[in-house]
Amino acid sequence: MSTWYKDPASCWARGYSLSIISWPLPHHAILSLITILHVCISAVAAKSVFAHVVVGNTAAHTVDTWTTDITLAADAGIDAFVLNCGYTDSNTPTQIANAFTTAESYRTSWPASEVVTYLNQYKTSSTYFLVDGAPFASMFEGTGNVGDWAPGRAIRGAVGGVFFMPDWTSLGAGGIAADLANIEGFFSWDMWSNGAENKTDLSDVAWIAAIDGNLT
Repeated sequence: MSTWYKDPASCWARGYSLSIISWPLPHHAILSLITILHVCISAVAAKSVFAHVVVGNTAAHTVDTWTTDITLAADAGIDAFVLNCGYTDSNTPTQIANAFTTAESYRTSWPASEVVTYLNQYKTSSTYFLVDGAPFASMFEGTGNVGDWAPGRAIRGAVGGVFFMPDWTSLGAGGIAADLANIEGFFSWDMWSNGAENKTDLSDVAWIAAIDGNLT
């Protein structure tokens, strides 16, 4: 990374081709990833943060190097890299391929197998918090892995009873209704105010209505 990406037009005028690779941010913990390839970009979506990468400086990069760079960028809240590529640079095809390979495989969600390992290892500890004899588990987002928590699936099938109470705020109060059978409860990040405004109970009312008496 060298400079913040500001003006695609000026880069294009210098004869560069531009590619954008993007990834899910860690606090979303989402498995799916959108990769966007553009030859020329005329506009950048509001609130998206881009880092400008001069591909000519990446001759020694391996996939592992790109993984490190993307992880550091994601941890810093950066949404995507803009790959600045010179047409005559023989390094370009290899490094663009490495960058996209890394972005396409980048993930921040816990694999179900590792969640199972931790739960089975510690659920019998005298200090583990239990609800009606079941280990309590929670998570922030990770809605791409909803199915792992369904009865009999990857996690519950290997651990047994789990009192699972996630924050899946991104689904919205309406969207959570489809997954009530997979959870014992939930909490919402909407407890925080949205910017510089007074907090009301409207979001609380919406989330309470979403359970419709189906959760305790």
